[in-house]
Amino acid sequence: MQRKENVLWDRRKILQAKMIPYFFILPAFIVHVSIVTGPAISTLVMSLFDWNGMGGASFIGLDNFIEIFTKDDVVGRAVTNNLKWLMIFITVPIFLGFIIAILISNLKWGQMLFRSIFFLPYVISAAVAGKIWTAYMNPYYGLNIVFEKFGWLKLASTQWLGNPKISLYSVAFVDNWHWWGFVMVLFLGALQQVDQSLYEAAKIDGANRFQEVIHVAIPGIQQTIAFVLIMTIMWSFLTFDYVFIMTNGGPANATEIMSTWIYKNAFTKYRAGYANALCVIQSGICIVLYFLQKYISDKGGMNE
Repeated sequence: MQRKENVLWDRRKILQAKMIPYFFILPAFIVHVSIVTGPAISTLVMSLFDWNGMGGASFIGLDNFIEIFTKDDVVGRAVTNNLKWLMIFITVPIFLGFIIAILISNLKWGQMLFRSIFFLPYVISAAVAGKIWTAYMNPYYGLNIVFEKFGWLKLASTQWLGNPKISLYSVAFVDNWHWWGFVMVLFLGALQQVDQSLYEAAKIDGANRFQEVIHVAIPGIQQTIAFVLIMTIMWSFLTFDYVFIMTNGGPANATEIMSTWIYKNAFTKYRAGYANALCVIQSGICIVLYFLQKYISDKGGMNE
């Protein structure tokens, strides 16, 4: 009898030891379920309802998704603009940030000064920076007046935010001005972790500076590059602030993206159910792009 009790006691102690780690992660799990998982499930459920966001909701099944794919012309333009945004931000700020990080890493003095100067735009609020640049791009009292003083009449007559052909790129320019310094700091931090003996070995083998970058620097920070790519892909389809502040999706939906179209449907058109369906589509696109990027990175050895 005593032996049986001892066995039960040992099993209880083993069970308690196994349960202790779960108690440590329980608070984080509760927060995650409350803030992430719960709202995500709620979004998926409400996408099947016709709801104005305040009153009662009526179940309509897949009607919201059918409308998205068959009747809503703005969705196609919004997705296209998001893809254009993605192409800009996985090229310009990453290449610019990497090149400047290489140059700064070679400085013997003044690294902190240049790092602070280039990083400064990132700490400015998007609302403040967006309003400032909107004023700069105003054709009546902005940079166009300066261009006119220099005699650059073609630039002086450009409607930076009013021309549907260039308005998206104007907003992307401002967001890139804000974003690339952060990418540069990430790359600079990663470059400083690369073993200096690898550079010395490359020099002994006769490698020039460009070959050092290709064969030492880039392989040494490939994990950071993969992280920046994943973050940029996710962020490009979730971006909202600069477009909303500077153009609100205009002119004529030329800068409309998924986030601004979701916002307008939820809070302007009072179609919260339809906005939830758009959120589901947006999340699906992000998931597809994430796994596509992960597959490409794995094939290229980025995650080794």
